[in-house]
Amino acid sequence: MTHVKGDMPDHILALLGLVMGGFKRELGATGPSGLRTSQLRMLSMTPADGMRVTDLADRVGMTKQALGEFANELEEQGMLESVRDPADRRVRIVRPTRRGLEAVADDERAIAELEKQWRSRLGPRKWDQLRALLQEAASSRVSW
Repeated sequence: MTHVKGDMPDHILALLGLVMGGFKRELGATGPSGLRTSQLRMLSMTPADGMRVTDLADRVGMTKQALGEFANELEEQGMLESVRDPADRRVRIVRPTRRGLEAVADDERAIAELEKQWRSRLGPRKWDQLRALLQEAASSRVSW
């Protein structure tokens, strides 16, 4: 049973969801590039020199099929390109285009500005502590 205090659920998934929702609302449905946050996440985790779709799916925490659909969407937008692995033509390698790299940089600048605003609201000590804890939790993941 979920405990609710007023209108605020107190389990971690609800709290993280509310914070993420606040970030998304303030950033807009998409960042300056027009990418959805899920597309930005995938594109920003794709190395400039490319990565196999199956390896990138593991890195991002998606199924190969779902990541393939995201990759197709981003390829249609000119943000990502795919090539066949010369060593194994069955293998698809995806990599960001120049436009994709620029889009990530634009969105990361907007996110950095939003983080400054949240840091001001919460106070530097609390914000830095929150960010450090999130980084620690993210780096200690076993598999997602």
